[in-house]
Amino acid sequence: MSDRGVLTDVSCLVRYGRMGWVAMFAAEDDVVGGHGARVVVRTERGEELGEILSDVPERLAVDVTLAGRVLRAATEEDEARPGGDAESLDRLIDRVRRDAVDLEPVDAEWLVGGRTAVIYCLGEVGPESERVAVDLSKETGYDIRLAPLLDPEPGSCGGGGGCGSGGCGA
Repeated sequence: MSDRGVLTDVSCLVRYGRMGWVAMFAAEDDVVGGHGARVVVRTERGEELGEILSDVPERLAVDVTLAGRVLRAATEEDEARPGGDAESLDRLIDRVRRDAVDLEPVDAEWLVGGRTAVIYCLGEVGPESERVAVDLSKETGYDIRLAPLLDPEPGSCGGGGGCGSGGCGA
């Protein structure tokens, strides 16, 4: 908190997602915590677990695109990741391998809340792969998203959203 009791935004580096991406996030100054603090962040994909790496001085955060916002400190419930388990992720990966060989899925994770599964692919993820994600979502009752294995720029297509195609994670 500032000296007047008004919450102010700060920037911080957060490692998040199964791929261990690092990006800058906005947060209220009373939420951030120190290095290693577990937090829930809102990205374009949804709510994800993250780990604070560092506060970022305002002078260094001027021209950086924020990946999202730190929502809160992670709770035991957040860490438990309700929803599907590792076996169900393996089944989803196998299904994508079978139905869309060109996508080459390599890993997957559940987002906080357990309703959304993200499947990371080496192949090109885009509007053509929407059918696979939609079919899996209908069959499983979960929100299945396909995303590129490499971290896309915030606001770009492929897991980060922005293109408007449901199957590519927008």
